Amino acid sequence: MLEALSVPTGLSLWLDVTFGILLAVALAVALTVTAELLARHAAQPTRRSQSDTLQGPTPSGGNVSSAQLFSRP
Repeated sequence: MLEALSVPTGLSLWLDVTFGILLAVALAVALTVTAELLARHAAQPTRRSQSDTLQGPTPSGGNVSSAQLFSRP
């Protein structure tokens, strides 16, 4: 009974190859879209929050004490 429902060997091979090619194309498209989205995200300038712009830059340099570095106005 199972033999009556089985697909001939040649057709089964073609179905496997066709499915494999379609799967490879779908994977390539998905990877391309993902890479494009990541590239766009990486190219965007970083946005500073409003609280960061109000606080100003952190002091730095050789003559700055650790208390000045860790104290925020």
